[in-house]
Amino acid sequence: MAEERDTSADLFAIPNFWRSSRFLDQDKAANPLFSANLEISGSSFQFLPFGDQDKPLNSLKRPLQDEGPTSFFRLPPVLREAALSHEPQLSDDIFSDGIASAEKGNKGESPADSHGDEDYWLTLEDVEPKTPEYKSWEAFNPTAHHGPSDVVFISEAGPVAFDALITEIPDDGTEPVPDILDNALYYACLLGLAQGRSSVLFSWDSEKGSFVKTAPHLRISGVSVQSIRGMDQLCLDCGNAVKALLSFSESAYFESPTPTSVALAKVVDQLVLAVQTEVAARGKTVRSILQLQSVVMPAHAILTYFHALSNKLAEEKSEEGMLSCLFREAQAAEYQGGLLPEVICEVLRLASKPWIEFVEEWIGLKNEEGAPISKTGSGKSFVKVADKIWIDDHGFELEEPEFFLDEDRMPSFVPQDMARSIFDTGRNLRFLKEHHPDHFLSQRNVVALTQPPKLEWQFSWDAITMLETRVNEYKAAVTRVVQNAASGDQFSTRPSTAYEANEYKLTYFGKSEEEVAAAVLASINQLAQPLQHSESDDELTTMLHNRLYSPADQPTNKEQGFNPHWSLVPLLSFGSLVDTQSKLVNDECMKLLLGPHKLRVHTNLMRQYFLLGNGMLCSRLSHALFDPDLESAERKAGVAFSGGVMGLRLGGRDTWPPASSELRLALMGVLSDCYEPPAGEKDGDGQEEAAGMGKSMLSRTYSSDLPGGLSFAVRDLTPEEINKCMDPDGLEALDFLRLSYKAPSGLQNIMTPVTLLKYDRINKHLLRILRMLYVVNHLSRDVQLLARRTHLSNAAIRFCAEANHFVSKMANYFFDLGITTIWNQFEEWLDSIEAEFLGAESAGARDDSHGADDSSSVGQSEHGTYHHHSSSKNNKKKNNRKSCSPDLVHDKQSHYLDEIMSALFLRKRQTPVLKLLEEIFTIILRFARQMRSHNNTHNNKKPRTLDNRKGKSKEQAASKDESYANDTPESLYAMFRKKVEVFLTVCKGLGEKAAASKNKGNGHGNGNGLGKVGESLAEMIPLALDMMGYYEGGRARYQG
Repeated sequence: MAEERDTSADLFAIPNFWRSSRFLDQDKAANPLFSANLEISGSSFQFLPFGDQDKPLNSLKRPLQDEGPTSFFRLPPVLREAALSHEPQLSDDIFSDGIASAEKGNKGESPADSHGDEDYWLTLEDVEPKTPEYKSWEAFNPTAHHGPSDVVFISEAGPVAFDALITEIPDDGTEPVPDILDNALYYACLLGLAQGRSSVLFSWDSEKGSFVKTAPHLRISGVSVQSIRGMDQLCLDCGNAVKALLSFSESAYFESPTPTSVALAKVVDQLVLAVQTEVAARGKTVRSILQLQSVVMPAHAILTYFHALSNKLAEEKSEEGMLSCLFREAQAAEYQGGLLPEVICEVLRLASKPWIEFVEEWIGLKNEEGAPISKTGSGKSFVKVADKIWIDDHGFELEEPEFFLDEDRMPSFVPQDMARSIFDTGRNLRFLKEHHPDHFLSQRNVVALTQPPKLEWQFSWDAITMLETRVNEYKAAVTRVVQNAASGDQFSTRPSTAYEANEYKLTYFGKSEEEVAAAVLASINQLAQPLQHSESDDELTTMLHNRLYSPADQPTNKEQGFNPHWSLVPLLSFGSLVDTQSKLVNDECMKLLLGPHKLRVHTNLMRQYFLLGNGMLCSRLSHALFDPDLESAERKAGVAFSGGVMGLRLGGRDTWPPASSELRLALMGVLSDCYEPPAGEKDGDGQEEAAGMGKSMLSRTYSSDLPGGLSFAVRDLTPEEINKCMDPDGLEALDFLRLSYKAPSGLQNIMTPVTLLKYDRINKHLLRILRMLYVVNHLSRDVQLLARRTHLSNAAIRFCAEANHFVSKMANYFFDLGITTIWNQFEEWLDSIEAEFLGAESAGARDDSHGADDSSSVGQSEHGTYHHHSSSKNNKKKNNRKSCSPDLVHDKQSHYLDEIMSALFLRKRQTPVLKLLEEIFTIILRFARQMRSHNNTHNNKKPRTLDNRKGKSKEQAASKDESYANDTPESLYAMFRKKVEVFLTVCKGLGEKAAASKNKGNGHGNGNGLGKVGESLAEMIPLALDMMGYYEGGRARYQG
């Protein structure tokens, strides 16, 4: 390269390629990045040469031993070992000898000839690679020092270097330089803050409601101010959460405490104490900021969550609101992961314990503690005690305390049908305790004998399966108790005692002095022993102790992800046990209602008297009310009674309404003489059993001996209704007369005032029909007698025939289809229920269970006698038995009464139809009065006028006589035909509408189709009245 050659003609030559770069000629100090002395922000750091032992060990340098095996620019192993052994003149001698050895090797000389040195660069392939090391964040834990470590970042060079770097960074003057505090002291203050406790660095400010830092410009060595602030805020949130939770807990005891709020406060105390204990225990081993963070973070997650939850719970003012809020939060936390979902489930379990215990006491799974719930108290939780108001027979307003379900006090997670089942079960259990205190379910020892499972939250399928097993065992235990009680085993139903008689013995009498002294010394020695710590941690504390600091990737539940959905948890947790208890209580109530309380006797009484199902009663009542040939019961001055059969003689007397004495004389014995007991109350000869009703019905004289004190009474009427009753020719003439019945105390939940009101409305309507039958039957006789004496128009004859046809067909429809068909369905249902509950019961078992006064042969019904079966078949039948309760009997009875009222056009929506029918009956009564007046005129009898009636003014009587005087057979017949045509058209429409609704699925069995079965029977009316189309099209076959 000494001489330059011309490369101008060489197209591929690089000009001046042999020259060195101009950048190498510049001053090397101009670029500090490649200098030996590194300057950063005015500070100088120097990488010291090897062998300089005078420098401190913590100075910033990178020793040769830190070069990893993967470094590209590294020394061979031999040179590296030599460098580490601090041989003098290491770098110059080794490099010069290596170059010389290499040159000799190229000339053919062996390396051994040149001073015996080997080529260090050629031994790289013979070095075995070093095994790679595992790097992790666990290096911050205190471990044994094995030598210098790799220094990659400035923070890893040690706290002194990091503090020096922070000190050298120029400050903008906005914040003062923080002071450095001892690490252990600062960690202790932060741990105390995380536990909600004040310290020298953090104090509680009651005005701000938060902890404040007494010296804000502090830090510890090796940690930046920003990291300290973040750690301070983390511990500050924990401390504030602890204070807020403790304040929430204290307020629950002073501000309107309730069982649920107190239980929730106790749970919060347990949670805070458990977290504080764990933080304090883990804080003893804290040696670094990262360790402190790992201790505080799990506690921070739990405490801050429950702090936010406490704010939501504080807004709820009722127990059910708190429980509903807890349930919603537990459902929302299901997929958050970690320990939090299980903690909130356990909090829900503990907080709802008072409410669940009340449910257990209410339905009989636990003995009541304290004063039991009664109708004289104020109620509790969802059970409300209020006055039930109704109007009695005399029109007086009566009040009686009764249990009511307060649906607003029921938690939202309880399904509506379960809430109703819980309430009905408890109410039926109070019925047993009130009317049958000797029943085994009414005794306190039934819980100890049967050992029912606890009502608890179940969040896994395994727990639900175990609950089902325990429920079946409880059901079998109750069945055994029932069988023992029925067989008269008194020993099995005695209260179980917790201590046996042989556990305590008299050890003084009959003993020697040495034995007594030894016993006293042994007792003193026993009392001198220290008390054992019997307090066991609750499940929440145990869970936090074992799982708060468990690894995040550790599975907390082997079935996680396969648990039931939260919408099913309440039903699966409480449903099976509540349904089982409800069925057990309801079955016993039904046995008592069908047995000692004689439900069938009272329903049969309703059928015979209120629904006029007794033919003898209808005959006797018709003659006593309407027969004009009977002796009058009216008192007259100077006239004595002849002793014959007396009656009210409606339609054949001048005064109306009758006096109360006339009612007593005319109706005496009508009810009692006509009573026919049901088949179950008769013996083989058809006579009533003396044990069932007290004495034979054949010997009855007074109607007060009838079940329920059945008797005649006067209905409370308005002044307008009273004016209508005073017209003997009006349809409302007998509306003042009613039947009085008072349900026994055991049947008041079935024969409610509303139910009795329905019976009364039906009886009032049927009494009008009975009167119309009597009127049209006598109308034919009057018309025939009048036709023999004088000439009658064709309209009168046709009217008489059509009126008789109309009334008789309507009466057949009301009694046969409207009442009998529907009531028979109710009777068949009662027969099936009676067969299930009393059909396989032995007479002796019932006598022993319910008392000596109960009937011993209740197993017979209208469909025959139910025979005994084997115990296995009996148990199988009981297991397959459908649940029936007193409320179901009441609902069924009300349903069938509504159907009957619908068939009789007594529903409110059928008022226009009923009014149209009453107008037709009124026209017939006016025609009958006219025929009767004509017949009396030809018999030389004084025509009866309305001004002779009691209580009527002469002006009203004159106007009434004037309206009757304008009546003619032709005008009345024309009005009758017009009304009948309209009535038939309406009945056809009702039948078609009911059929269409039934086809749409709104028929029987659906609440929306209530009464549709009764209305569908209306389509039979046109078929019975106008099969040949006589009234169709408005055509008048007779034009007058």
